[in-house]
Amino acid sequence: MVFCAHPFFASCAIDDIGDSISKIKPYKSHISIATHLTQINLNTTLLSQENRGKIEYKTATATRFGLAFDYKWVGIELFTRLPFNEHKEKGTTKNSGLYLRINKSKFWANVIMQRFTGFYWSNPDASTRLELKPGYYPINPSMRSNLIHVSAYYIFQPDKFSNMAAQGENARQLRSGGSFFAGLGFYFDNLISTVPIVPPGQVNNFKSQDQLVQILARSFALNGGYAHTFVIFKKICTTLYLAPGLAFFNGKKTFLDDEKVAYKGQFTLRLDSRISIGYNSDNYFGGFLLSNSTNNQNLGTGTSYSYGFSTVRFYVGKRFALKKSLGVFGL
Repeated sequence: MVFCAHPFFASCAIDDIGDSISKIKPYKSHISIATHLTQINLNTTLLSQENRGKIEYKTATATRFGLAFDYKWVGIELFTRLPFNEHKEKGTTKNSGLYLRINKSKFWANVIMQRFTGFYWSNPDASTRLELKPGYYPINPSMRSNLIHVSAYYIFQPDKFSNMAAQGENARQLRSGGSFFAGLGFYFDNLISTVPIVPPGQVNNFKSQDQLVQILARSFALNGGYAHTFVIFKKICTTLYLAPGLAFFNGKKTFLDDEKVAYKGQFTLRLDSRISIGYNSDNYFGGFLLSNSTNNQNLGTGTSYSYGFSTVRFYVGKRFALKKSLGVFGL
């Protein structure tokens, strides 16, 4: 099967290399167009290592609409949040972004840029809850997160597995197969708020961070793993993907009085995982995808910072045959 346009996600397959029955059917003279409906969650957590105080901010889950276009080995997806509020008690999170990808038989790369504005405090303390309507959460509409994720991977057995069918939408896997892969990535998160990130009721748990208004975090990661696609009746397939790795973080903190403090990074574990199931024929494709990635690091002075990024995605698309190639950049 094909599966979806999302960073780090590897799935279906590629050109055959010597098998008597090809595992992959590429569509080299087609352009594919797909619509995506995505439920996306970004959670940001501050944890006091001294007294186990915890502050967790989340985005108000909302449906994001995207359009993806793929031709040969290049693709682009534009997306934005649909204009309706699903959870008024959690406020509103605005979300927009851009996703670019390159898919070759032995190599794939992704660039994703996203902006989130509007978070809610998902684990308010007891005194804060008393001030709220039942079921409602404290909301920080000014808090925003700018994310940039850049990654590249090498596939060790492209005759058995390819990312093209998963992200390029221009290939189809006919037989089950999998491969190990390895890669590297750069991940950037700039979390900014006009008021302190630490709520007044939690100041005693985060004394050195009580005036914190910005966390700029950068990480460089090496990771790898294994992905396998199981094909049923040639048109239905499911893909499992697991990519543990090691990341090095560093960054900068900014406080309300504009004081800036750089913090040294640390080595820590990173994990990306995907599971998908869908349908893929010569003309039409569609499916369902679950994905998750996690990062964490030490801000110094006994406080750790982490963010998790998870998506639930449904998509449908169609391929269109072109009479001739575009004729530029090998396309």
